[in-house]
Amino acid sequence: MIRLGIIDCDSSHSIEFTRRLNHVGLPADQLVQGAQVVCAVAGPSVMSPERVPIFTSQLESCGVELLDRPEDVIGRVDAVLVLSVCGGTHRERVEPILRAGLPAYVDKPFACTLADAEAIFGLAAENNVAVWSSSAMRFSQELLDFAAKTSLYGAVQGALSYGPAKLADGNPGLFHYGIHPVEMLFTLMGPGCEQVRCDWTEGAETVTGHWADGRLGTVRGTRTGATYYGAVAFCDNSVVTIPASARYGYRNLCREIVRAFETGQPPVPPEQTLEIVRFVLAAEQSRQSAGQSVRLADVG
Repeated sequence: MIRLGIIDCDSSHSIEFTRRLNHVGLPADQLVQGAQVVCAVAGPSVMSPERVPIFTSQLESCGVELLDRPEDVIGRVDAVLVLSVCGGTHRERVEPILRAGLPAYVDKPFACTLADAEAIFGLAAENNVAVWSSSAMRFSQELLDFAAKTSLYGAVQGALSYGPAKLADGNPGLFHYGIHPVEMLFTLMGPGCEQVRCDWTEGAETVTGHWADGRLGTVRGTRTGATYYGAVAFCDNSVVTIPASARYGYRNLCREIVRAFETGQPPVPPEQTLEIVRFVLAAEQSRQSAGQSVRLADVG
């Protein structure tokens, strides 16, 4: 049984992941085998301090020991989940864990600057440990079912993903809720985006990426009206509508977390996560320049 420690408890993911891993208060089809959360660090919160006491109380009811500092989990756990809402804090919070030689999952958004993202992966490589990140929507059951039928649908020639894109100061642009449809797009398209263009209004935005092989992929982020998750994949043999549900997203993500810690092989490679960070930063630069195209290679 893999022993897990949580760092930062201002996200609902802290309790949602724990309930699935520790088998507390959920039906059998939501439970995940192979790991258990044994301790957590409440942490300061940049964006949601009022939520910390709520989630830490719930964690204690699941048998989780509360500790004071990230360093305190060292020696108590086999791997760590960094779950802070604010991506700008992730580098500082995960660095002592990686230096101690412990693998880590870092919640979305992985980082809000390219410098932070590269530094995290660099430190992990120096210490020969795995670190990775993902949105739960990457592992929505509907996207997994689509991937299982690629031989039927044929290669993806383009895609549109959509979802809520509420803005938040701590996670600029699409780094907040918009990271979910961005990761869904990369799940369908794979890596290779070279440039993006953003069309933005108060109520919504679209970001269209040009892939190196000539394909186009678009994210639509919505801030007014109905906000569901989903995608359309334009394939060789079919146009497939994928109404992505969050029902099994946490369960499937937790399964991938356990598998990654068991094997040392994360399902999302560092190169793709870095490309996603560049994509979001380039989209924000395009927004600020009235929709001009921005090359991902020019993002610093």
